[in-house]
Amino acid sequence: MIVKVCGVRTREIAEAALDAGADWIGLMLVPRSPRWVDDEAALAVMRVVGDRADLIGVFVEPNAAECDLAASRYRLAGVQVHGAFDPNLAIECSVPVIPVFNVDGGAAASIIDWPPDTLLMLDGMPDRGALPGGTGHRVPLAWAADTARHRAILLAGGLGPDNVANAVAAVRPAGVDASSRLERRPGEKDPDLVRRFVGAARAAAAQLRTDPQ
Repeated sequence: MIVKVCGVRTREIAEAALDAGADWIGLMLVPRSPRWVDDEAALAVMRVVGDRADLIGVFVEPNAAECDLAASRYRLAGVQVHGAFDPNLAIECSVPVIPVFNVDGGAAASIIDWPPDTLLMLDGMPDRGALPGGTGHRVPLAWAADTARHRAILLAGGLGPDNVANAVAAVRPAGVDASSRLERRPGEKDPDLVRRFVGAARAAAAQLRTDPQ
């Protein structure tokens, strides 16, 4: 199972996530976000990560050129895209695209439009006027579990050290992603919360391997 820590802005937090065993580190490349990393900070995180994990660039409604430029500069393994974006982005980008769908239950018809082998992320619905990522709002687990039975998903939305194990057991996703619940305040991650989240997700994944049903 993939464990992703998103919105990483500093070397310290990158080290905490890596030491705990995170698979993916998310770089927020949207200047409006409190979790945005400028070029200098992104390069610093990239150097810490090296080949110990994959870097994922996070965008809101980008074009392929933006994604490819960032992928080249920061050695991204993929891009995570929020908002209203063109599905053709998936074939135009030089790296894999992870589309994010904000859901609050019920069918999200747009998911059906994506090839079944595309890894999708399910995130909670944002507050009115807020950016679509890092909402802190939960995805209904029963609906997420039903979706996960049919295709690979990354589960996001309000996950943290205290609830990720339950979410993994209920949904059995291909991966989990956390950001806002790992922070002291918006944009400022707590290294202890990061380590605890990754550890709890790892333990939950191990439990699934011993209880595959």
